[in-house]
Amino acid sequence: MRGNLLGTTDKRPKPLSPTKAPPILPGEVIEEILVRVPASTLVKLKIVCKSWNALISNPEFVSGNVHRSRADPRLVYRFRDSRKIHFSSVQSLFKNPSALLTKDGCFEMDGDLHILGSCNGLICLGLMSGRFHLGSIRLWNPCTRSASDWLKIRADMYGFGYDHVHDNYKFLEGCWRYGHKIHTFGSNYWTTIVQDPPSYHPKLGIGTFVYGTLNWVAQARSNFLEWVIISFDLANENFAPLSLPDMNNRDEHYDPAVGVLRDRLCVCLKENYGGWILWVMEEYGVQESWTKFITVFSNERVYPPMFYSLKAMYMAENDDVLAVSLCPSDSRIFKLVIINSNDAPKSHRIFGQRTFVDADNQNCYVYQESLVSPSDLGLPSFHY
Repeated sequence: MRGNLLGTTDKRPKPLSPTKAPPILPGEVIEEILVRVPASTLVKLKIVCKSWNALISNPEFVSGNVHRSRADPRLVYRFRDSRKIHFSSVQSLFKNPSALLTKDGCFEMDGDLHILGSCNGLICLGLMSGRFHLGSIRLWNPCTRSASDWLKIRADMYGFGYDHVHDNYKFLEGCWRYGHKIHTFGSNYWTTIVQDPPSYHPKLGIGTFVYGTLNWVAQARSNFLEWVIISFDLANENFAPLSLPDMNNRDEHYDPAVGVLRDRLCVCLKENYGGWILWVMEEYGVQESWTKFITVFSNERVYPPMFYSLKAMYMAENDDVLAVSLCPSDSRIFKLVIINSNDAPKSHRIFGQRTFVDADNQNCYVYQESLVSPSDLGLPSFHY
């Protein structure tokens, strides 16, 4: 019996070898990967594990993601007399300018809101008090779906931007009757009185944010033919006038328009019997650094002219430019304009247009998603 047993082959299954654990990436490598991920994806990744949630919620990580994310920018805009705010891909505009605008998202708001600016993923919304005066503002991050409570103000000159020197977000509340002050949103919230208001009258109430400054095209109170750019430094909290580029043959029938291209101040001026010239200030505040960037001609030969001055909003990697303009023949219409950089140097033509009816060119901005939330800036907030 023993021999039979010894000679019998053992057919019992062999125990499985221990499974090797998958390699674990060092925490600093994981952080270097995640900090480049678009914010909308990071919001979903917070539920993967506690350590990822803690990392993605860290203020230093949030700040790094603002500057290193590879997310595509979007156009945020609203139509007049509508409570809906729409988002569309900027890249799709450049790739196919003649196609219908694809809406990536739409939010139904609880009032007749105005878009006052977009900076590092935060959108500043406002409610008007009367026709020309701003009555209250709120900060909103559509990516994290968080919004601050309404902040009561009284302003006819205003703007929203980021102070990179002190790492704060600020809103200028300017009122010719009651004075000017700054609302600072950071680890805490406070207000500061602005001592020296500008002596020029801005053409539009809302300022354009350009790398730590707010900017308005303005006329001298004593001479409406004298134009300047009013600059407000968010770090130093003071006003200063900037001269427009020297241009002897400027068409006085067209108001200048301030824009921004790759964090540089841009102004559009119209030539007499010519095109629209986009000037760029290569070194902010230095008059001699104004550079003629491109001259824009329209393919349309119509009268009255198709555009007021163009407001530059965004420049693609291949130097194509996205701009916006109000239609002079109908104030309910504005046009999105794409300027082709592949034409002859310094003389570019418009090769793409998108017309919006019942829209408002002052409610159109380029938005870059982020994880920055109003609750991180000392403001009472809620999920919107």
